[in-house]
Formats: sequence, structure tokens, C-alpha cells
Amino acid sequence: MAQGTGNGFGQYHCNYCQADCTTLRVKCAECQDFDLCVQCFSSGAEMGGHERDHNYQLIDNGTFPLFMEEWSAEEEMLLLDAVEQHGHGNWVDIADHIGTKTFTETQDHYNGCYIEGHVGKVTIPEFVCKITDHTTTSTGELSPTLTHPPETLDMTLSEQQDLGYLPFRDDFDKEHDNDAETLISNIQNSHEDDELDSAFKHALVDMYIERLKERQHRKTIARDHGLITSKHKLTASRRKLSKEDRDFRDAARVFGRLQPAEDWERFLNNHTRQRELQFQIKELIRYRKNGVTKLSGCREYDELKIRREKLKENRKKLDACSPRRTNSGTKKDVKGDKKRMEKKDSPTATFSELVNGYVGFELLSIREKQLCNSLQIKPAFYLTIKGIVLKDHSLRRRGNTVKTRYPPCVGKSQRKRLLLFFKECGWLQNS
Repeated sequence: MAQGTGNGFGQYHCNYCQADCTTLRVKCAECQDFDLCVQCFSSGAEMGGHERDHNYQLIDNGTFPLFMEEWSAEEEMLLLDAVEQHGHGNWVDIADHIGTKTFTETQDHYNGCYIEGHVGKVTIPEFVCKITDHTTTSTGELSPTLTHPPETLDMTLSEQQDLGYLPFRDDFDKEHDNDAETLISNIQNSHEDDELDSAFKHALVDMYIERLKERQHRKTIARDHGLITSKHKLTASRRKLSKEDRDFRDAARVFGRLQPAEDWERFLNNHTRQRELQFQIKELIRYRKNGVTKLSGCREYDELKIRREKLKENRKKLDACSPRRTNSGTKKDVKGDKKRMEKKDSPTATFSELVNGYVGFELLSIREKQLCNSLQIKPAFYLTIKGIVLKDHSLRRRGNTVKTRYPPCVGKSQRKRLLLFFKECGWLQNS
């Protein structure tokens, strides 16, 4: 049980025997405001709701010293509370708060232990001077910035004059938001300004600073992204790009300010590479549909395609230049001429002329060559169908249920002739 005293310290009495236990007491951790002296605690005293098996705490009154013998722990706590309450330097009020020390003792102890002592060395960081000395010696250069001039730009003098750019100052004759200085041009500080006037002037200065930041930001973007450069150099770099890439760069230019120059250039190059890969994938799909399964056959396929297109163009030119037939002559001659022309210009005859140059023609037997010629199937495409049919037939013989999937360009009549040919050759067995 605690009682207040005039000296600022708490005084405690035993709840059981009412003896003074201020020096050392046993406090019950489960009962509220219940203290025992050491003798009553050792004898197992119980009272009211307190029992001997309750949790307890041994509490000292703070008379032991922490840093110096003259200052107890309780006085150290009072000193720190007083400094926090009255502020550093008000030593008279701090001494009155402690009650047992003079203001001189309080000042010397606080400065010696908490500022200059070990506590101050650990808790107070070292002073770091953040002021930079920009003065130079009399024999040095007029400005330290002369040792790091701005990077030179590949621009002629006439282009710099047309653009209004001053490379050594890294400025323009007419800056972005050139009238920004009018915000603060008429501001004057006065002792008669009230709080509202001062806040208004500070707001104008903040607005001016933001506009300066935007001006510098635009200037940095223009330099980093290569917008301040020679017109011929910029035109030459655009000529290397395709029309699609130029259109994409022009459309996406407004987003370049959101990324650094290197990241933005990497993004544009990746987009160009993506378009190239998509085009290559489409070309490979076209080769695969036409029966070309190796990269070595792509060039040969393109050469044969060009030859076929030239033959078609020559045929069209000959048909356009040949004179029309008259009605003179017998009907037999007319019919014979039509048959000869149809036989000459028939797609079968054209295919038979070109089939010798297709990929995989040398791998076929004589009968297979005749079959490809009659069905107008390319050798590589025929070999692909043959592999699919024989593989599925082998799986069915093992007991697997497999349905042969023919390419969509193969008609029913062609399928029947191919299967009949495979059976005649003994590759397929009747099931």
C-alpha cells in the first residue's frame, strides 16, 4: 500500500503487518495494490483474496545508483522526466522537480552523463557538416564547372541558330513556359504582411519552382532521347527503319518521357525484333503448308515459285499477243487445234515440267513419280502423307484406335487413289 510524502518519493507499508517496506517490498502480480514485507512473505501470509501461491515481484525503491554514487535510480528518472517536461536549460525548474538537488548539480550531472558521457556518445550522432565549400584559389579557374563542360552536339552553327539553342549554356533563347518568371517578378517582402499574404507569396514561389522543374525535365528528355541533334543525322537514322517501325515510333513518342532513354530505345528495338520474328513464323508456316520441312529447302522452294510465276506471266503475255482464230477451215482442224492448245497449256503438262525440280523428287520410285504427276502432288507433300498413313496403319495393327487425319487440301478421290496405290505396293494390308 503506497502513501505520498513531501520529498516526492513514494512510501510503502505492508498490507499484513503495516510495517514500512519502502526499501524492499514484495508486490503481488495478481492482486491489485497489495504489498508485503520480506518477513510476512517468507512466513506465507494470506489476506483477503491474496494467497501464498500468487505470482510476485521484488521491487526496490530506487535507492541504488546507476552512474554516480550521489544520484540514485529514482533521481535519474525524475531528472529525465523533468528535462522532457521543462526543456533543456531550465535547470531551476528541473531541480525543483527533483527536490533533492540544486540546479548546479542537476546541470553538471546531466551534461556530464547524458551529453558528454558514455550515454551521449552512443545515442547522439556525430555532427556532419553538409555545407560544401565552393571557393577556389586565386590561381584556379573562374568557375569549377569549366572542368566538366556539357557534351558537344552534332549540329551546325546554322541549325543551332534556327533552333535557338546555346550548347555551352545548355539553354534555349526561348525556354519552355518562357513566362514563368512573371509569377514572382512583382513579389516583395514587407513587414506589414499578415499570415495570409505570406502564405500566398509562398504558394506563388512553389508554383514557380514546379514550372522550373517541368522546364528542366523537358530539356533533359530532349537531350537524353537525342531530340537535339542534326537534322541530317536524324533523317538518316529514320531511313534505316521500315515504314511500320517509323509509324510506331511516331505514335509512341509521347510515352518516351516515362522511361529513361536507354530503356526506351531497348523497348523500340524489342518491338522491331518482335515484328521480324512474327514475319519469320508466318513464312515458316507457309513453307510447312507447301511440304517444305527443312530450312535448306526454303531457298529452292522460293526459286521454283519465282519460275512458276514467270511461266504464268509469259503464258498470259502470249495469250494476249496471239491473234484470234477465224471461222475459216474445217471443223476438224479447229477441234484439233483446240485439243493441242489445251494439252499444251494444261496444268498437268506444266506440273510435269516443274515436278523434276521439286524437293524430294529424287527419293521417289518411278511409279511414285507417275502418281505424283497424275495427282499433281508435290514429292515432299506426298512423302508427308505417306508417312502419316503408314504410321497410323502400324498403330492400328498393334491394337490402338487411330483415325488418320489427312491434310485439308487432299480430296476424297486423291485419298482413294493413294490408299489403292499403297495396297498395291504391299504397304497396307486389308483389315
